[in-house]
Amino acid sequence: MEFNHLSFYVEAVAPWRDWFVNAWGGVCSEPAAEASAEQNSRQALVYVGRVPLLIVADAAVVGTYLQQHPPGIGDVALRVRALEPVLEQVVAAGGSLVQPVQRDRWGRGRWAKIQGWGSLTHTLIESQQPESWVPGIAPDQGRRAAPRDSLITAVDHAVVNVPKGELPQAIAWYAGQLGFQPRQRFTIDTPRSGLRSQVLAHPQGNAQLPINEPATANSQVQEFLDYNRGGGIQHVALHTADIVHTVGQLRAGGVGFLAVPPSYYEALRRRPGYQTQGDSTSEWLRQREAAIAQLQILVDWEPHLPQARLLQTFTQPLLSIPTVFFELIQRQVVQLKEEAVQAQGFGERNFQALFEAIEREQMKRGSLA
Repeated sequence: MEFNHLSFYVEAVAPWRDWFVNAWGGVCSEPAAEASAEQNSRQALVYVGRVPLLIVADAAVVGTYLQQHPPGIGDVALRVRALEPVLEQVVAAGGSLVQPVQRDRWGRGRWAKIQGWGSLTHTLIESQQPESWVPGIAPDQGRRAAPRDSLITAVDHAVVNVPKGELPQAIAWYAGQLGFQPRQRFTIDTPRSGLRSQVLAHPQGNAQLPINEPATANSQVQEFLDYNRGGGIQHVALHTADIVHTVGQLRAGGVGFLAVPPSYYEALRRRPGYQTQGDSTSEWLRQREAAIAQLQILVDWEPHLPQARLLQTFTQPLLSIPTVFFELIQRQVVQLKEEAVQAQGFGERNFQALFEAIEREQMKRGSLA
């Protein structure tokens, strides 16, 4: 199971389409010739790098969602090898279909939509093609829009926030209905607040869903839940092949990022594994040390594999309230004993640093004493 595309539910398409094009360097697919102006105003497909982002303002699709929540990612589409077995598993586990199986009119495959956790839905796309396609979007539109040489290459993971006490049920839902399996578990605590997180990964693909619940009443997760008026997607991580270049471009385009204090980089240099003699990635890090600190990018590695670095940074919330945002992530690949090894996990120390960075933003808002 792989991520296919994201659906961003909004009140008006044009401002968001233009922002992703102008600030993110996104490419908007050209509308089909037979599409009316009214149809074009209801949705737009923008490729953020090679990631399809479907911006939807069609009241028939987003009306119920926006009655309960502010704009956000209301549907995370997943690509599956065979649709029927997945749908049978969903129904057997007590799940429900939002839209029945439909066949793509351009012959690319079939799709259906199921109810996810809370208000979230999941479009399930059956396809034998390695590349994503979006239902209702003509193939020539997608080909024109998706740049092959983009540094943003895929969705790495999508994070779901749930109310306190719902974490076990949400884990059971994704395990029972879609076959996700528990991996890493985090507990993040500071003197002010905390959260609990369980990472879920699909055994037949790269889809990963960390799920968070608040550990304290003033947690950033609880703040998200209050402003979002319920659970939902907190952020989506976009994988990039060169985070330094990508973040530099995004900052130049006006995308805001969470601040990281200089003390983080002072402590980083003292951590075991920062410099390994003869290690090419250590040399890579040393050469880009100033740029990484200037761009406020977080760096982490597993103690048993310090050669493979995990680099991350996080945008400011997309709205004026602290709800949905994006992460940029680079997982370095190193060659060990004739085998290519990629940085895994989510960087537990980075997770702590992210939590503390969001806490600083909470203090600015006055929502964390």
